[in-house]
Order: sequence, then C-alpha cells, then structure tokens
Amino acid sequence: MYRTFSKLLLARPKQAGIIAFILALLVFSSVAAEMLLKQKHANQSIALSLAQSHASLLQTAIDKSLSANYALSAMLIEEKGKTHWFPSFAAALQKVYPGISSFALSPNGVVQQVFPLEGNEQSLGFDQFSDTKQGIDTLKAKMTDKLTLSGPLDLVQGGRGVVGRLPVYVTDNDGGQPAFWGFTNIIIRLSSLLESVRFSDLETNNFDYQLVKLNVSQEPSLIIASNTSAMTDSVSVTIDVANAQWRLMLSPKEGWLPIWRIVSEFFIILLASILLGRWVYLALKMREGKAELEILVERRTAQLSSSILRMKAILAAIPDSFYEADDEGVVADYHSPRMDEWHSRPDWPIGKHYTELLPKESVAIFTKAMSEAKEHGQSNGYEYFYDFGNERRWFDISTTHSSDLDGTNGFYILLSREITHRKTVESELRIAATAFQTQDGILITDHNNKIIRVNAAFETITGYKESEVKGQAPSIINSGRHSKSFYQEMYQRLNKSGSWEGEVWNRRKNGEIFPEWLSISVVKDDNSELTHYVATFKDISETKANERRINQLNYYDSLTRLPNRRMITEDIENLLENTDLKHRRSAILFIDLDHFKDINDLKGHHLGDILLQQVASRLMDSTRSGDLVARFSGDEFVVLLEDVDVSLNPDRIAYRAKHVANKIMTTLAQPFELEGQCCSITASIGISIFGQDSISSSEIIKQSEMAMYEAKGHGRNEVCFYAPQMHKKILERVTLDNSFREALQRDEFVLHYQPQWNGKQEMVGVEALVRWLHPEKGMVAPGVFIPFAEESKLILPLGRWVMRTAMAQLTTWQKEPKYRHFIMSINVSVLQFSHADFVSEVEDALSQTGANPALIQLELTESMLVRDQLDIIQKMQSLKKLGVLISLDDFGTGYSSLSYLQQLPIDQLKIDQSFTRAIEESDKQASLAASIIGLGHNLGMEVIAEGVETQEQFDWLKAHNCDLYQGFLLGRPQPSEDFSIEKQSDS
Repeated sequence: MYRTFSKLLLARPKQAGIIAFILALLVFSSVAAEMLLKQKHANQSIALSLAQSHASLLQTAIDKSLSANYALSAMLIEEKGKTHWFPSFAAALQKVYPGISSFALSPNGVVQQVFPLEGNEQSLGFDQFSDTKQGIDTLKAKMTDKLTLSGPLDLVQGGRGVVGRLPVYVTDNDGGQPAFWGFTNIIIRLSSLLESVRFSDLETNNFDYQLVKLNVSQEPSLIIASNTSAMTDSVSVTIDVANAQWRLMLSPKEGWLPIWRIVSEFFIILLASILLGRWVYLALKMREGKAELEILVERRTAQLSSSILRMKAILAAIPDSFYEADDEGVVADYHSPRMDEWHSRPDWPIGKHYTELLPKESVAIFTKAMSEAKEHGQSNGYEYFYDFGNERRWFDISTTHSSDLDGTNGFYILLSREITHRKTVESELRIAATAFQTQDGILITDHNNKIIRVNAAFETITGYKESEVKGQAPSIINSGRHSKSFYQEMYQRLNKSGSWEGEVWNRRKNGEIFPEWLSISVVKDDNSELTHYVATFKDISETKANERRINQLNYYDSLTRLPNRRMITEDIENLLENTDLKHRRSAILFIDLDHFKDINDLKGHHLGDILLQQVASRLMDSTRSGDLVARFSGDEFVVLLEDVDVSLNPDRIAYRAKHVANKIMTTLAQPFELEGQCCSITASIGISIFGQDSISSSEIIKQSEMAMYEAKGHGRNEVCFYAPQMHKKILERVTLDNSFREALQRDEFVLHYQPQWNGKQEMVGVEALVRWLHPEKGMVAPGVFIPFAEESKLILPLGRWVMRTAMAQLTTWQKEPKYRHFIMSINVSVLQFSHADFVSEVEDALSQTGANPALIQLELTESMLVRDQLDIIQKMQSLKKLGVLISLDDFGTGYSSLSYLQQLPIDQLKIDQSFTRAIEESDKQASLAASIIGLGHNLGMEVIAEGVETQEQFDWLKAHNCDLYQGFLLGRPQPSEDFSIEKQSDS
C-alpha cells in the first residue's frame, strides 16, 4: 500500500504539493492553537497570582481592623459595662488601626457612643436590631456570640463601608452570670480599605476587576467593580472574612489573547504551508526520474534484509557465543546475547583486541588456540574463564582461520560455549567421590530402603563387604538394643523434616556391638519425590570412652580440650604398671613453644589462647590415634607415644620418636592465622625413652623436660634426646642461677672501663663493661653469665645496677678537669630496652646520680631494631628529650633497613669488630668498613670502630675519616681505681 501510494505521489507531484500544503496547514494550525492556548494559560496564571496577592492584602487589612473589637470588648468587661474610658481609648486605638474610620459602642444594639464624633453625629441612637439591612447580621452576632462583618452597606454617617461588631457579655458586681451588654463596633469605609490595598494597580495592569460578597441562598452582591459587566472568562480568588466570604474576579480588558496575535499567527502558518507544499512539489519532480532506481534498490534491500533476518534467526537459535576477529586478534563482529546481558551493553568487545577483554590466564589460552587455528585451519578443546564481578564463568572455545588465496585478509571465527555448569558438576562429582572415601561410614539406599552403595569406611567399621550388604535392608547391622518405636520415630522425623541425627548402637559382622553417631538425609527429585536415603555414621566407641573419663575424672584442659598433666601422668603410670615393657618401649616428647611470651605480650592473651588451640590441633594431626597428646602447662605440651615391640629392633622407638618430633616441627613451622594476623612460631622438643626399668612418670617427664632445655640451649627450634649428662648441666644451671642472684645481693659485679680515642689519640670517653668477681671462681667471663642473665631475665636488675654505677662514676670523674668532657657509653640489652619502664629508669638514674645527660651514651644493638619499630622510635625520642646520646652497637651484623635507620635519632654508629678485623684480610672486606663510615657520615652520625688491635687497622680507619677508635691497641678495660687517661702499651 505504501509503495502504491509512493508511486501515485511520484506520478502526480502537483497533487502531492497540494496535499502537503493542506497537511502542513492542519499541523501548523494545530501547533499554533496549542501554543496560543498555553499562552492564555500563562496569562491566566499571572492574573491569578496578582489576584491572590491583592486578596491576601485585603484579608489581612480586614482581619487587622476587626481585631480592634476584642480590645474594646476587653475594656467593657474590665469596667463592668461602664463607658467613661471610651473616647480616650478609641483615640489611642485609631493610631494603631488607621484603616478604621470610626469606633462605636451600642448597648442593647443602640449606638450610644461613637468616636470620632465629628461627622458621625447621625449614627447616635441608631438601633441595629431594627435596621432592615443590619438587623439580621446584628441578631446573628448576638445568637452566635461571634464577631460578624456586615456590608457593604450605606452608612448612617454617609458613604459605603462595612461594619464589624462583636457581642459583649458583662458580669455585674455581684459576680453573677455574664449578661448581654451590647456590641462593640468598628466601621471601615470601602474607599479607604481598597485604597490601602492598592486595587487601583489592577486597572494600571490593564485588568477589570469585581469584588462580590457570596450569599448562601442569594446571588452574589457586588461590593465594588471597575467594570460592572458580567465576567464570563475570568480568574477568581475567595476571601474568608468573619462570617462571610468575598470573591475577587479579574479579567484582562483586551481579552487573554490580542486579536493581532491571532491574525499574525494565521498569516505565518499560511505562508509556511505554501512554502512546504511548493518544496514537496519540487522534490517530487526531482525524484520522478529516480523512481525506478529506488524501486530496484528497495527490492534488493528487501532481499538482503530477509537474508539478514534468517541469519539472525539462525544465530538466535544457537546458545553459543560467536566472534569474528581480524588477523591481529581485534574483534570485528560478534553475537552473544548472554554476554550482552552480563555486560549490560551490546557493543562491549567491538574494536578491542582479545588481550584487552580477557584475564592474563585466558589470554594465554586464546593465543595458543588461535596459533593452532592459524597453522592447521582449526582448533578446539581449549577452555578459558571470564570473571563477571565476583563470579567466574568457564567456556569452551573452537576456532577456525581463513584468508584469501594469497594469504591476505585473514580472519578468525571463534565459537564459545559456556561450560560453567559442567565444570561445577564435574567438581561436585570429584568432591563427592573424595567425600565418599572419608573416614566416616556412608550407606546409600533406594526409595525402598534397600542398600545400593557403601564406602570403604563402612566396610572397615562394620566388617561387611559391599557385596554382602548390597540389596539388603540397613537392619542387617541392627544391634537389637533399640525398640520398634525408636525406628518408627526416626522415620517419622525423616519424612517430616528430611533428616535425622542421633546416637545408635549397631552390630559389626563379628557380633561386636558398638556406638555410632548416625546422620540420615532424604534425597528427593525435582518433583519432590523420595529417591534415596543417605546415611553417614562415625564409630564413637573411643569418644564414648573419653566421655566416661571426662564425666568421672575431669582430666582435660579446658582451653585446648587436650588431656591435662594429671591424665597423662596417670596414663604413664598405668603403662608402667599394667604393660609388660620387657620387650616394649615408649617415649615422651616434651614440647615447649619458643618465645611464646612475646606473642602474649605483643598480640595479647586472647590471640595467645587461639595459638595454643591451633598448636594442639596440629599436634593431634601429627600423631597416631594410639598416641596421647596433652597440654602440660602454659605453652608446654607432652606427647606419649604408643608403646612398640623392640625385641627385633631396639632403636625402633627412637626412630619413631624422632620421626614424630620432625613431623611436629614441620607442621608448627607453617604460619598460623590468628583472627586475620599471621604468626610464626617454633618449638624446642625433648625426648625421653622409657621401659620397664623406669622409676616413675614424674622422672620420665623430668628427663624429657631436661632434654627440651638442652634443645633450647642449642639455639631453640631443635630436637634433643635425653642423656644422663644433661642432669649435670641442669644442676650447673641451677647453681649458676643461685650464684648470680647472690652476686646481685653481695655486689660481686664490678665495672671496667675501656677508653675511646679520637684520631689524635686523645681519650674522649669510655665504655662501661660489667665483670663478675666471684669469691671462689675469681673473674667470670661475660660470655658465661651474660647469655644466662638475658635468658633468665636477671639482666634487668643487672642492667639497672650497671647504669646507676656508670653514671655515678661519671659524676665523680667530672669533678676533675681532665675528665670533664668524657662521654660514658653504657650497654643496654634488648630485654632491658623492651621493658615498659626503661625510659623512667634512665630518668631516675640521671636524677639520683646527678650525671650530665649530654655525656651519657646508651649503646643499643642493631638486632634490637627488628622488634616493635613504633615502640623503638617512641622510646628513642623520649630518651633524646632527656638529653642522652644514642649509639648503635655492632652495626653491620643486623638487618636494619636504611629507610628505617634514618627515622631514628641515633648519634653514633659503632662498627662491629668483625669488620675491623677484616680490614687487613682483603680489599673487599675493607670496602665494607669504608661503606659503613660513609653511610654514618651521610646520615649525620659519628662513627666509632671497636676491636682496633693493630696499628695498620688504626691507620686505615683514620685514612677513611673514622671519628673514634676503641680496642686493645689503644687501651684495655680497667677498673675505675686503676684508670688512667694516658695511652697504654699493648704489652
């Protein structure tokens, strides 16, 4: 039809031009009419706004004037109906209410007083009840006891106005019921009222207006109007006044739309329609010669469109995604409704290289598939994934490659099929297959409750092979301990809730009755029809035995749920008493967590408890079911290995103990996750092997504990077997502990001072070194007691003594001029610096000894910097506020970073003596010392070298601008009474 109509128009361009003219005239006229109507509505909105503004002003003026009645009424009530006050009070009110022309009092409705009197004399004696025009309103005011507004009306005193009156009730002097006294009246002249609200502006704005009073049962009465003719097309606003309603109506004098505007619009529409008709005529004349060509093109286009529609229909029927890419891998076209839906836009891959669209792993797969397709013409069997937000989807891709005969204009066709569901099913099948081989027994029946499948754990627990129970009912393993009602209730709950769980006693094939924890689930198909029952159970014989022990003896640790010290002690005693250990041996592994206290101190006891629970879990996983793992105390665990026969191999138990210990060390070396925080810990393990010649459980545990301490003495994170000589070491350690504590009390410690020199070999300071002068053993080497003091934490009282003694010595020396500028270097241990009150201890020592803080230098080891960095920075800053100097000792042997080092307020770097000794060994070793000197100077620090023992070392260091020197070449440590400022000879 459209084509026929087009041909008709092309054949008759003149008629087409006329039709275009008529249609344009109709359309333009419709548009113009709509625009004029909108203009009219806009003008009416403006007029309505103007009317509302004037109505609001008018209502406000009337309400304000009427409120004067309340003031008059209040005075009448106050004066018990007397009126001597009226003239003066009315005069005052007139200043407040300039819109009121006069005030009047009318006892019993008869006007007796009026103000101002001049010009209002005729109103005196006016009876408001009997007046034909005001009588009704007067009577209504009295009956309703409300303020009323009468008018507009011709006033007795002349002119037109409105009267507001308020009935007044006055109580006599006896305090009786209020009686009607009369009215208070205010008179408002209309001329003054309208002038005050500027009604004349409406005419100025070219509007006619009418103000009418609305009557309930009568036609509205005209109050005032600029044009008394009926207003048929106007806007209006209603005004509520006292007991009446007024209405203000506005209408433009020249109408809402001027005639000239309508005429001009008509001529414009006519001219535009003529021009459009002419343009259509000319256009059709030009196309008349091309009509046949267009028809031919249209026919071919229709055929092509039909082919495209068929192709789209074919592609829409294929659920797979289709992509076309050029020889470089840039996507040129694609079809993938599902991908469009996921990406929320239809053109997401066009013009992009496939490497921009895929994750790195999938890009590698695409590259391999496309390379194979380019080489062999096609490829398939490749799988890739694409992440949509947090969801990963998998796809299978098949690729072909084509090009022109000369190898140019190559392109790829890629067909992608989503296989996410298949991958999920495959994964679930693998998981199900793995889960089916769990240590729990699994039994599957059909809907008739006939066994169709069991797992290996079922066979192990019950003793039945799958072939023996297949096709049988689960009752084949019933123990007979449960009644019929028990099983009826079980199946009722299964049918109701779809699952059942509880404790059941069953019978093994050998007749043994055992307890199990049984869970049964119902499997239903898509139609909610029952298809299978799946039962999983666990042999809880050992659990029941443990429950009996818990209920009877309470031998378990509440935190880790492991047996406690008492239980493992009694188990060892039971093993010693009730087991023939002549040819059997067992072993105790005593496990102590290294530096566990640091975790409690740094991370809190809550995370420490979580760590202990995880350690307990790993220990259980590292041992056999016949072994017993117990928590012995805080961070100590004990493992009692199951006894083994050693008649053929005496070392069998030692091999097993070593194997279990190594397994525990390996599993504990794995990081722990403590509420989002990563934590690593090691353990020291002592092993004690025992047999029938063992004395008691306490002796066995004591031996394993000794072995554990030996492991700690080897540097921790070690395994050590008990040997008799360990007892001697423990005894020596206990003796050392007692002697050390007595030495602190008896002041057996002394300080020796080793000089520090500048490049001119002038002594500038000393380092305080602690020595132990034992009353029996003589001078004890620091290498013997310092490590023990740090391990036992006795370094804290020793460190405080060293600090106070050294400061006191400096104060004594400062009294001599030659020692006045000496700097006293005092070593501080890691444990001492980590103490929370360390800064306060330094401050107290300075205060008590009177030492100059600017001459006190605290030496901290570089290894200390790997601890809590924030705490170190805060403490160093606090020390600097006290005025003391800070030296970094043994520099070069630790692992401090330069970025961290430059944040610390360090005054001096001390080159470790190992670097000083290496200066003469090789140029490479010497360059390390030179680098440390340069680093210290670049960081604005003083550099001192310790261990200077040869003149060659001194000369080399001086040549490389080292600041200070310390070593046997220049001076050995001396007690204070033998100290001399002069250089000592090395002899």
